[in-house]
Amino acid sequence: MESPDDNLDHFALGYYAPGKGLARESVPYAEGTQAHADWLAGYDAAIRGDPAPAGTGRS
Repeated sequence: MESPDDNLDHFALGYYAPGKGLARESVPYAEGTQAHADWLAGYDAAIRGDPAPAGTGRS
């Protein structure tokens, strides 16, 4: 299995996923990878209403 591109912010991708209409189960990374955990953490943060990740230029 290939690792995801390390230049991506997986947390931020997960954070903005609900706004794109993606379900939590749509996580695009293999279970057990750090990218998977980060994406889910970002998704959950968005659902809780946490502020946007720093450095994304969005709020």
